Amino acid sequence: MPGFMTATTQNTLFKIAIQGGKGAFHELAARTYFPNLQFGLHTCETFQDVFTSLAENHSQVGVMAIENSVSGSILPNYALLRKHGMIIRGEVYLRIVQNLMALPGETLSSIKEIHSHPVAIQQCELFLEPLRKKGVKIIETSDTALSARRIRKEQLSGVAAL
Repeated sequence: MPGFMTATTQNTLFKIAIQGGKGAFHELAARTYFPNLQFGLHTCETFQDVFTSLAENHSQVGVMAIENSVSGSILPNYALLRKHGMIIRGEVYLRIVQNLMALPGETLSSIKEIHSHPVAIQQCELFLEPLRKKGVKIIETSDTALSARRIRKEQLSGVAAL
């Protein structure tokens, strides 16, 4: 993409909008797609917020998932593309490896809640179902990385994130 090979746009750092926080899979996708570009991230809580970031010129590019080999097409994101008249300029294939993260000293048997994005929960359904049957609550959140950050920040014992 020749237009994106410059690190700055109008004397400001090139910004890429992603759903999720720093460390999210969307950041990895952006860094994989633009390996030689220095850029800033505009982190967004929702995919709709990515489009708002673009519309309000807070970022020049948005990176978001639209397909998942386990859960299939992410239809709401296709709808957002249509609604906002955006087009897909490229693609990145990432091998997604989920990890169950908790505070140091936690064990699988001490976990009472698992927080994560709905797609990550779908990806890990075979792992999560036996835990659910044992009474572990599976709680949907807006982002996997933000779930992990919240557990660390608030020192939530008995809680894990995918």
